[in-house]
Amino acid sequence: MARCSIYDMSGDRYHRQKLLPDIGEAGQRALGEARVLIVGCGALGCGVADLLARAGVGTLRIVDRDVVEETNLQRQVLFDQADADASRPKAVAAAERVREINPAITIEAIVDDFRASNAEHIASDMHLLLDGLDNFATRYLLNDLAVKLRIPYIYAGAVGTGGLVMPILPRGGGRSQSIVWDESLTTPCLRCVFPQPPPAGSTPTCDTVGVMGPTIAAVTAQQAAIAMSLIVGRLQGFDRSMHSIDPWRGEDRRTETGAPRDDCPCCKNHIFDWLSGANELHEEALCGRNTVQVLPTGVDSVDLGALAQRLQAHGSVVHADGAVRVDLEQEGVRLTVFEDSRALVGVGDPILARTLYDRFVGS
Repeated sequence: MARCSIYDMSGDRYHRQKLLPDIGEAGQRALGEARVLIVGCGALGCGVADLLARAGVGTLRIVDRDVVEETNLQRQVLFDQADADASRPKAVAAAERVREINPAITIEAIVDDFRASNAEHIASDMHLLLDGLDNFATRYLLNDLAVKLRIPYIYAGAVGTGGLVMPILPRGGGRSQSIVWDESLTTPCLRCVFPQPPPAGSTPTCDTVGVMGPTIAAVTAQQAAIAMSLIVGRLQGFDRSMHSIDPWRGEDRRTETGAPRDDCPCCKNHIFDWLSGANELHEEALCGRNTVQVLPTGVDSVDLGALAQRLQAHGSVVHADGAVRVDLEQEGVRLTVFEDSRALVGVGDPILARTLYDRFVGS
């Protein structure tokens, strides 16, 4: 059966959306031509990918390093129990679900850690950067990237019952053909508002205070609405402030962020501390999980077939979806290794995680 083109405006899929005066036929065509990068496919990434896929955004590129587990299902709307039972890579599971939602758009799944060494390559042909992250380090990397490439970035975060959304239109005007703005529409970058990330352990996380599903829905709805406004050229009418949302308490606040700082090291002086790799971590505990990511240096790839055979003697092994998963019987630990040599180790101690990686994978 032939698929309908995303540019076929005679179909009914987007009819209700095209009735909106700010979208119409031209806006729908712009949505269909847009290329959006979603970094992180946890709760935020799932929510915004679902909304933009249904809106007809032509290309969604989804990047995530993690696998689905059962505790995700309370709020990560693109996954189901089968994904959790199989520990499927989130980017792969999300892409398959999004293709079912809208088979007429292009979905690209990248199972990788978004880091300084690959960020520019992954984002080079994108029109818009969306934040689906759970850590500050990668948000500052995205901010560096947005400023350097002059691509809009929509920051978002959620923890407990509250969340934040803030659009960032870097100095110098728009570079992409899809979203164009001039200097008068420039906003502060993330480092203008928060010059440095908070010290480790100083802020609540989903692991320490939890997170509520309706909060995710509220935050991603705002994020998707801003994304669509930018794509259709509605640059004056959307909320340009930092938007704080707490549906549990019925709070909705806007904080004006003012003009970009004249002393900002990033958007003024083009010092890209995170994009340079100077602040990159090699072992990192993942939010909300007793899991550490190990990112080895000097190792480009792993022969997963050979690794799966080698690990058979140590526990139950599954080789699927571009990864090898083994439940190490003696250690009582789950180890998941990806093709790029990155691994997720089911322990809370980064030193122990590195030790287990060296023992069972090598370095």
